[in-house]
Amino acid sequence: MTDLSTPVFLCFKWGKGYPCRYTNILFRALTDTMKSPFRFVCMTDDAEGLAEGIETRPFPHFALDRSDWAKGMWPKLSAFAPGLFPAGTPVVMMDVDVVVLRDLTPLFDHLRAQGGLHIIREIPDTLPRWFPKVFGKPLWSNSSVVGFLAGTQDHLFEEFQDKTYADLRSIGNDQNFIHHKAKDRHSWPIGWMQSFKKDLAFHFPVGLVRPIRRPDAYVVIFHGIPNPEDMTQRAFKRWGSPEKFGYFPVRWIKDYWTRYSRPDDR
Repeated sequence: MTDLSTPVFLCFKWGKGYPCRYTNILFRALTDTMKSPFRFVCMTDDAEGLAEGIETRPFPHFALDRSDWAKGMWPKLSAFAPGLFPAGTPVVMMDVDVVVLRDLTPLFDHLRAQGGLHIIREIPDTLPRWFPKVFGKPLWSNSSVVGFLAGTQDHLFEEFQDKTYADLRSIGNDQNFIHHKAKDRHSWPIGWMQSFKKDLAFHFPVGLVRPIRRPDAYVVIFHGIPNPEDMTQRAFKRWGSPEKFGYFPVRWIKDYWTRYSRPDDR
């Protein structure tokens, strides 16, 4: 029987943006790499196709119309619903489109030691990083990986649950909401999470000839284009954005995807 105080990885699945295989691959990668006990919980409105061993939870009730869920990824604020997990449980909320590179037990240790809410400091792209005085802008937060102790951030859901899209539109998205309203907010240590498109991918034409390295990070995040699956396709199939793209698989991502995929994933 699972100890309900065991640390939790929490992810979300709704709609058709990320099929079940993304959740299943994340679950298998964590199962393979973690050296300490954990629970893996997927909050979803459709559990069909999820791998055995994944716990599921329904979304709590909130006012936002279903047609507006993806206009800012607002359902992720359901992670902070009161009573979802026993008070004090370390929770790491993760997007399913990430690549896990190492044992993530230190993330839970970090939460227990410091408390508060931990979120990725927004990662600047190349030009703002090199020329901050010209292209720089205020750096807020990225919610691809968020850590907190259950029961300490309930107000985030409580302030969201009765809001309509008209009320939320000016905030922009879930990560801006968390950035401005979380209590005792911290940034994860620099380098623990790296962005594929901002930290690792190269601008044209360098990206055509220089291999993309596997970083010494805990997690590689993907936000926008490309998705990790894009870089597992056959040679000469283009992936990426107009500025950063390639025509060949990225070996360490393809190896990860192949290792944790199963033929019946969909």
